[in-house]
Amino acid sequence: MRASELLLIAGTAVFAVVLGVQSTDFQYFSKQGFGPGFVPMNFAILALLLAAYLLIKARLKAEGPFLPEKISERLKAAGPAIIAAALLFGATALMHFGSVLAPLYAVMVVISLAFLGHSLVRALVLNAVTLAAIYGIFSLWLNIPVV
Repeated sequence: MRASELLLIAGTAVFAVVLGVQSTDFQYFSKQGFGPGFVPMNFAILALLLAAYLLIKARLKAEGPFLPEKISERLKAAGPAIIAAALLFGATALMHFGSVLAPLYAVMVVISLAFLGHSLVRALVLNAVTLAAIYGIFSLWLNIPVV
């Protein structure tokens, strides 16, 4: 099985699970008929069934091993991207407790250091200037609170 197939199947399954969990906040039925949770819950179930179907279909047509060869090396190469994604998710969760800018700044500095190869001073200064521009545009000019 190719790594791209596994990535597609895993992404579809994760999307379906997250959508299903989030749709439990809404009523499935209402007094008038279908509730606001009807479509997302059914879509989540269908997406999960699609992921299972794709997994079974890919496994049946695969002649070699189930996992791709050298997958550990590929995971090591994808490590920085996985860490950056985890940082983005963590920063998004932290935004719920207050400021949008502080977690965004931390994530931007880490991405600047890890992917762009900036020095620590350059990453701190460039991202501070970028966030100052974001604050100026959204908070001061457009009156959209970001703090």
